[in-house]
Order: sequence, then C-alpha cells, then structure tokens
Amino acid sequence: MDEKFCLAPPLSLAYVAAILERAGHRVIMVDANALGLSKADTAGILDKFKPDILAFRMDAYQFHQTLEWIRYLKQKIAVPVIAGGINFLNYARESLSYKEIDYGIVGEAVESLPKLVLAIQNKEEISGIEGAAYRNEYGDIVINPAGRENIGFDLYPFPARHLLPNEKYYSFVSQAKNFTIMVTSKGCPYKCKFCAIAKLPYLERSPENVVQEIEECYKKFNIREIDIFDAVFFLNKKRVFDICEKIIKRNIKIKWTCRSRVDLVDEELLKLAASAGCRCIFYGIESADQRILNAINKEINLRQVEQAIKLSKKHGIQTLGFFMLGNPGETKDTIRRTVSFAKRLSLDFVQIGRTIAKPGSDLHAVLQKETRRDFWREYILGEQKEDYLPAPWTNLSVKEMNSYVKKAYRSFYFRPGYIAGRIFKIKSFGELARYLIAGVKFIFCNS
Repeated sequence: MDEKFCLAPPLSLAYVAAILERAGHRVIMVDANALGLSKADTAGILDKFKPDILAFRMDAYQFHQTLEWIRYLKQKIAVPVIAGGINFLNYARESLSYKEIDYGIVGEAVESLPKLVLAIQNKEEISGIEGAAYRNEYGDIVINPAGRENIGFDLYPFPARHLLPNEKYYSFVSQAKNFTIMVTSKGCPYKCKFCAIAKLPYLERSPENVVQEIEECYKKFNIREIDIFDAVFFLNKKRVFDICEKIIKRNIKIKWTCRSRVDLVDEELLKLAASAGCRCIFYGIESADQRILNAINKEINLRQVEQAIKLSKKHGIQTLGFFMLGNPGETKDTIRRTVSFAKRLSLDFVQIGRTIAKPGSDLHAVLQKETRRDFWREYILGEQKEDYLPAPWTNLSVKEMNSYVKKAYRSFYFRPGYIAGRIFKIKSFGELARYLIAGVKFIFCNS
C-alpha cells in the first residue's frame, strides 16, 4: 500500500483472525504500523497475551522487513510462526528456507488454516493438510498441494474488525472518520500484463452478504467510509445494482469508494451508485499512449477514459486515476503526454507508480525470459534488491523512471489552480492534515 495515500487495516489478517475465532481460538491482532509501536512494544503486548502461535502476512515487496519482525518477536516469544499471503503461491519454498518461519499456507486459508493450527497444537501429522507448507522430520521443505480455489466467498466470516483500531485508518481521499476497506470479490477476469490478480479465479460475494458486512461496519464499528478494494467492483452490473438498492433501502448512510475499469460504467450505474453513497471511483488508466495500452493488454481507449471521467463528474462522483510510468514501449515523450493527459482530464486525484514486474504477472514472465533470472526469488533469498529490478521493455533506467514519477506527482498536485480547488472541497481538519502530510511526502519521496 502506498503510504502517501492510505493507512489501511490488514484485511487479510483480519480474515485469518475471524477464521480462527470461528474455529474456537482466542486471537489478538497487533497492527504495529497503525498504532506506532516498536518491535519491543509489540513483544510486550504479545507476551501478556501468551500466544501459542504467531501469524504473519508476507508479501514479496516487504519480505525482509517482515522477516526482521519475525526474527525479533520469535526471540522474545518462542512459539511457532505461520506465514501466508500471495507470496506463498509463488515462493513458498524460498520463504521456508528461513528457519524463523515454521509453517506456511499456500492458497485459501478458510479450510486449511484451522486444520493446520489444530495439528500444530496437538502435535499431529500435517502431511494430509491441503495447502500446508512445512519442514518434515528430516528438515526437508514440503509443500502440500493447495486446496480448493473456488470456495464460496460467502462462506468466509466477516473480518475481525473488533480486534483492530478502526479509528486510526484513513485514505488520502477519505472524508469521514472511522475508515475501513473491504472486498466483495476476488481475482479479475481481465488479462492486463502487469497484474498478477488475473491468475486467480474470479469469485463474487452475494449482494446480501456484502450489504450485511457494510451494515455491520456502520452499526457495530461506527465506520462511516469504506474503500471497496475489488479489482473491478462494477464488473457485474446486476450485482452492483442489487448492492446499491439494498444500501438505499436499509438507509445505511455510509460513503464508499471503489475501483473500476473505464469501460464498465454508464449513466444508469453511476447515478444509482452516487445515490447509494459512492463518492469516488479509482479508474485504472495507466497511460495516454494507445500503443502502450495495447502492449499491456489493457483493452481500453482514451475516449472511454474521457467519457468515464465526464459521467462520474456529472453525478457528483470524484475520480482518481491510476497511472504507471515505465510500461513496455515507454519513452520520455509518452510520459510527458500521459502527465498532460492526466491534468487535462480534471481528475480529483492521481496515483502514479513505476511499472514493476509483479510476481506471477505476464511482465514477470517476460523479465524472466529476457534475463534468464528470477529477480523476485533472488530478492527473497537475500541475493538481490528490488530497487534494481530491471525493465527490459523500455530504454528508460530505473533511476529515470523514479525521477519521472516524482516529477509527475509534483506536476499534477502542485498546480495553483488545483490547490485552490481542493481547499474549497475540504470537509474537515483531518482531511486537511492528510493533504499536508501527503504533500510533504510527495516532495521528499524518491518515487
């Protein structure tokens, strides 16, 4: 998560906590980042709780930072460590090469995790547990075949938000106090080359299940704004209509944001979404060069981008554009045109990043083929720094791309007209503070 934009709850771990609570376990969650806790502070809290097991999510991007925490906490609290996350789909064996990590979960946790925890507690055999990763009696790493991928999403319990400091979370674009994120679907049916989510099966929650969680957030946790983290929330128009109508019918006065492709929205959908509380849509635009959009298999055109932004504005919905610099075929000229296009669109916000070959994406496969190396594997094993991940599909260097990202942010956000317009839209001191903090980070960050 780009911390300039969001301090979000660890949703995947909140699901893990809920799954284990449903299985009868006593669980604590410590969001050290949100609470500003040191390793020593966190160890003190855990020592009072006396856990039997520690669980961590390990993403490839922050693998070694998480590993440092695991090492420290395991020295203080000598209990087994379970790690999981999408990283384990690609690099479970490499992750378990570190002795501090005792077990892992590959794939869905809803069925396999309670079985693994019970087996650890009872010192039972693990070889029959689907998706379990572990070391056998000889010290060899064993990766059991993953379990079912198409488990009904409605079978999951709601995330254990009662274990989280909900008042600490925020989004750069949020206005209401007590903010959270949620997911109503997993995976994505589109095949963008930069994205690894497309490799996962697309699963949806039912409208009733979604609205029940929204209602719980509103009534039980006093949450007033939700960011729906689905890759493409508007994919199934009928489902979105049902969700919006239920929100309106139950008089849930909550604001929400979501992500969408520009080719999925229309007048009817946006009008209803706005009535149901939608206040901002994050659109994946990526580039203003049609050849680049084609090269990354985005399957959109610039006219669709312009129309989606125009319709959103018409219905009072703010817009954020996602852009990537360093795509296949990227040049200094295409970057210039992309930044100019972003400003011409009258977007309320932009989020700009350097194109990275994410583990499991088509671009990652291209990188492996071009270099005959797996840089992410080397990084996890401590042999390579992510900062040096090459991009052979462009002549621009990583240093140049990082510089262009920083310049693009400044060019968009530091326009006098933009700043004046945002000042008049600010709803609270907290919102103003977030803008000021983000502005400082834009100035001093490297990318």
